Amino acid sequence: MRTYLVSFLMSLGISAMSTPAVLHLARRWQLFDPPDGVRKIHIDPTPRMGGIAIAAGFLGPIIALLFVRNLFADELRHDITRMAAFLLGMLTILGLGIYDDLRGCGAWSKLAVQTAVAVMLWQAGLRIETVSFSGVSYDLGLASLPLTIVWVAGIINAMNLIDGLDGLAAGVGFFAAVALFSNALNDAVPLLALFATAIGGSLLGFLFYNFSPALIFMGDSGSMSIGYVFATAALWSASKRSTALALLLPVLSLGLPVADTIIAFTRRSLHGQSPFQSDRKHIHHRLLDLGLSQRQAVLVLYLVCGLLTGVAVLLRKYAF
Repeated sequence: MRTYLVSFLMSLGISAMSTPAVLHLARRWQLFDPPDGVRKIHIDPTPRMGGIAIAAGFLGPIIALLFVRNLFADELRHDITRMAAFLLGMLTILGLGIYDDLRGCGAWSKLAVQTAVAVMLWQAGLRIETVSFSGVSYDLGLASLPLTIVWVAGIINAMNLIDGLDGLAAGVGFFAAVALFSNALNDAVPLLALFATAIGGSLLGFLFYNFSPALIFMGDSGSMSIGYVFATAALWSASKRSTALALLLPVLSLGLPVADTIIAFTRRSLHGQSPFQSDRKHIHHRLLDLGLSQRQAVLVLYLVCGLLTGVAVLLRKYAF
């Protein structure tokens, strides 16, 4: 447990210390997210690019493992192909998010990059390749690749879409990290438990500056990187136990962004709109329309995430 605690504190410290540096550079270079008076809730232009600090906090303990010898470092080196694919994918998604924050990037262009990353993960063995019913496993064959792509792109974009209020996406990710940590311990997968402490600590460190009223936003560089971590962790877990369970538990713990994305895509499609067209009808927008403040709406959604996390943890512990 000491390694987990060190990982959590290291990630929290790196994120908490690097966020002010990113904030300073964002202000200096005028990297602001301007309000639009409709979909975006903030009133004043707010610095973004906080995803860089989140990624730094998450990657810090993982990179540190390359310079030590222990159980976690040995597992990392033992699965070096998957780890290399994971890190390359992480940097690619982070770079895509940074580019989108700086220059803007169309939905189809982002989807193309996400698809390429998913294909790379699939080739490295991080994939959805079997399903189990009544103790019998069935090989998905050619369907494995498209299902893996849909999973990776879906979770990444779900986290991106939920990032609409101060502290919301970071809080959602933190609760999901708690579920991932608990389930990884139950499944005896120490490397995934380490991932959970790293992303959880990094998000908590960032929340010091992102909770309402936010000093800085995580931007797409943050929301997509968070989604990528959880999507890939589920694929990693699928190689250790039942694929259905490996995907069900993160869907539960990420139930809020997943449900919001499904509802948004269905609503837009039924109205003849592109599913990628932005609007002001997400769950968090509806809470604001009911008269809740940003902070109140976020706390309500935190409660929902906490309940879903509890269900995911209890389901894994007592039902499987």
